[in-house]
Amino acid sequence: MTDNKSMLRNDEGWMKRQSSIVQVDKGATPESLSFMISHSATVPSPPSGYVLVRTLAVALNPFDHKMAEYFPAPGASVGCDFCGIVEQPPSLSSDDKKEDKSEKYRFQAGQRVCGSLVGNNPQRPWEGAFSQYIVAEADLLICVPPGWSDVDAAALGGVGWKTAALALWDSATLALSGRPSSPYQGPPVPVIVYGGTTATGTMACQLLKLSGYFPIAVTSPDSATLAIEYGATVTASHTSPSCIEDIQQKVRAIGISASIRHVIDCITDARSAAICMATIGRVGGRYACLEAFNKLWQNRRTVNVELVMCPEANGVVMDVGPVAYTRPHNRQRYEIGLAAAKEMQALIDHGLIRNHPVEEVEGGWEGILTGLEMLRSGRVRGKKLVVRIPA
Repeated sequence: MTDNKSMLRNDEGWMKRQSSIVQVDKGATPESLSFMISHSATVPSPPSGYVLVRTLAVALNPFDHKMAEYFPAPGASVGCDFCGIVEQPPSLSSDDKKEDKSEKYRFQAGQRVCGSLVGNNPQRPWEGAFSQYIVAEADLLICVPPGWSDVDAAALGGVGWKTAALALWDSATLALSGRPSSPYQGPPVPVIVYGGTTATGTMACQLLKLSGYFPIAVTSPDSATLAIEYGATVTASHTSPSCIEDIQQKVRAIGISASIRHVIDCITDARSAAICMATIGRVGGRYACLEAFNKLWQNRRTVNVELVMCPEANGVVMDVGPVAYTRPHNRQRYEIGLAAAKEMQALIDHGLIRNHPVEEVEGGWEGILTGLEMLRSGRVRGKKLVVRIPA
């Protein structure tokens, strides 16, 4: 973490301007997104503990267009998930240098890395992945193995695994104790993943299985096979009139007698909330959602509801007004992000984790704008859109 002003200094050795996608007051038409391609954006300089990265490819998330639509911040850079090459390794603080085994020493110029930033943030307007050069905190980066393509590494990025980690491991959400490095060893615990074939859903299924739990994916019938491929124990169709009964029956069929107490809702609308609430056992449980939760949907006093916000894993402040998406710095959730990065590095190094299926969008900067419109219009199903960044 660092202060806002230090990011804006530029060393003489680095180009001072670059191409980037930024927010503007109005789109080209009343119907279009309020983004533009700027060729005069400032290249930020990495403070201590941060890495300067030349971006190779970026992945698109609903967050990228939704935040700009509902909480506009003209001038802010856009984008979260990225893969790139280290141009300038992190300079180390005096505290880092005292630790011979500092994780920051692993980054060298020319090394490929992936991760995620928090774009569309009025508190950090320079921070957006849809840029030629970005700065990222070293401790939150993943070193990309040689066998991974730039496109797949961008799809892995950071939003999916950070969101899943907060949903699974935060004491305010599902509070699960198992980790891939130390799996849960007790009686079988089922965890519902509603939207199991979304990008966060497939990551949650993988991390749950690796952590010793039994992910039960709720998907469309066409997507059930994909959920199983990514670690779901069984699936249930959200289109079935008997979805709730189907989930409960399938849990019993695999020999789990425990009631359902843990749910991740990757969709978060009236229907998904109703199914999730009804699926949780009579004694109650925990429900983690990825969108703002309408209080009218809360019909179970014994169910704890918590909205997961990925930016908290980056340790940043995000203030967009008096709404649920505004979050102050939370040290505990930042530390979950740091721990999750170490878990993910071990998993990727041992070939135990996969990125979400990819659809590459051609066109460079224009391709990013095209892809964001595709996301907004609901034309993307079961794929992560990725765009290569022009050199």
